[in-house]
Amino acid sequence: MAGADRMQLHPISPDDAGFVAALEKVGMPISDLASSGGVYFAIADEQGEPIGYCGYEMPVEGIAFIRSCVVPEVGRGRGTGYAMMTALMERLSAEGLSDFYLLTMDADPFFERFGFKIISRDDAPDAVRSTSQFALEVCNGAVLMRWRPETRAGS
Repeated sequence: MAGADRMQLHPISPDDAGFVAALEKVGMPISDLASSGGVYFAIADEQGEPIGYCGYEMPVEGIAFIRSCVVPEVGRGRGTGYAMMTALMERLSAEGLSDFYLLTMDADPFFERFGFKIISRDDAPDAVRSTSQFALEVCNGAVLMRWRPETRAGS
């Protein structure tokens, strides 16, 4: 993708209209965004228009629970998801976080490209189980994935 290396994450509020609309369009949960304590970002194209969104919670020291990652139609097929996840993982690693978790209904092949591995929901640490998203009924069928530095693809 041209310009993918120039894409940066920009902080947004949990009630950002574009973010909420993008999540709603694909059926991802929004009911707990504001109360989750999450940090959310948009990634923009060369014109500054948001073309992807993501976020994370840090339930305990060292753990990041990645959530609400979505690329609206306008950003698809341009490498947006890859650029966004790369930027997010680099940011979290730079903050000293080294144990990443996420839930996904159908994007596990995408996250596997970054070294995430599916693990049993029963193996989730209590900190991850205590996140609001983990407890949402709509997420009951989601698979839990984990990444640690030693599981990064290509390592």
